[in-house]
Formats: sequence, structure tokens, C-alpha cells
Amino acid sequence: MDFGSLLMKNNDLADELKIKIRSIMRDHALAKFGDTLSNFIYSLAKTKAYSKPKGERVFDKALAEAVRNAKLRFLMPSSSSAGDLGDGAEALIGYAYLNEIISIEEMVELILPLFEEIKEVDFTSKGIERNLMISTFTMLLIEIINRF
Repeated sequence: MDFGSLLMKNNDLADELKIKIRSIMRDHALAKFGDTLSNFIYSLAKTKAYSKPKGERVFDKALAEAVRNAKLRFLMPSSSSAGDLGDGAEALIGYAYLNEIISIEEMVELILPLFEEIKEVDFTSKGIERNLMISTFTMLLIEIINRF
């Protein structure tokens, strides 16, 4: 999926906003909350798409790639691991929900169309699941940043 039309350039973020987002993405308490929330949002969208209860764990590497795709990598320390980048994504999602920037319902509705493009049987491939996670969380992170 091409996210170019949704993305802002790093330079488009005001310095004050960069500082705020950087602080949010490095908040460990928000990351812990956001981890649970991210898994729930992804599981809920998958449950709605396939009309079967699902309980999924979002891969750290997929969240890290979503951070890169959303052009937010520069806000994290250069030594950040995939886990650290994933925590940054989760912290941002947690913050956005807690501060009423975006609701759970809005997050699910935003990503649901991506699930509907894939047949449930295709999830036997970890690669397809990983790519879907990357796409859903890239889209979600871009939407959150655009709402700041």
C-alpha cells in the first residue's frame, strides 16, 4: 500500500510538535498501555472482518516498520531496537486514545477495510499477517499525527 498521499514530511511538523511526539513515543507507561490497546484494536478489526472472535498479538517488527513508513523513525534514538520502535508506536496510540484524539471505534473503522481485502484463509502465511499489521499501523500512526 502506498501511504505517500497521507504522509507529511518530517519538516512539516513544527518543532514544538516534534518535541511533544518524541516525548510521547519514549514514555514507557504509555507504551505498556498502548501495547494492550494495539493488540485489542487489531483483534477487534480482525474479528469484525471475519465474524469470528480473534485474539492477536501485534509483532514488534511490524510496528517498527510502521514507524518507519509513517516517517516517525527520526523521533526515536538512533540506537533504538525494533522493540523500542514498536513501543514508540504503542505509546503514541495509547496517548491518542487517552487524550481523545481518536477513539477505539474510529481506529477500528479506519483499519477495517484493509482486513476486508484479504481472505481469512490467507492468514496461514505469517508474511501476509505481518504485511497487514504494517499497513494497518502505518495508516493508524499517520492518522494520529495528522490529528495532532
